Amino acid sequence: MGKDEAFPEKDLSFTKAERLLRPAEFAEARKLGKRLSARSFNIYLLENKLGRIRLGLAISSRAGGAVKRNRIKRLLREFFRLNKELFPASTDILITAKSVESIKGLKDVEEDIKAALSKARKNL
Repeated sequence: MGKDEAFPEKDLSFTKAERLLRPAEFAEARKLGKRLSARSFNIYLLENKLGRIRLGLAISSRAGGAVKRNRIKRLLREFFRLNKELFPASTDILITAKSVESIKGLKDVEEDIKAALSKARKNL
């Protein structure tokens, strides 16, 4: 069977080109980016000239042990991978954790970030 043209395939990858990699990129997004506040996360959005969305995650040790921090990062990456269209095009996104006690699964991450993004759209 071939691909059905009526249903274009969504890009579900998360490549190296879609990541903030250098410390300077993280610092620039934090310093110059527009901050959105969600219940568990701060989201910094900074326009870039690359023509693609890039994601950076900063989860400090205050969020918990290594297992918990890695789980939060996996959930955030999965949310980004499945919902790239929610973020503005050509943007660097830095997500930092404030308090992750209320985060149990992908549904919690999704509700939290979608609420912050929709609030930001209303304010624009």
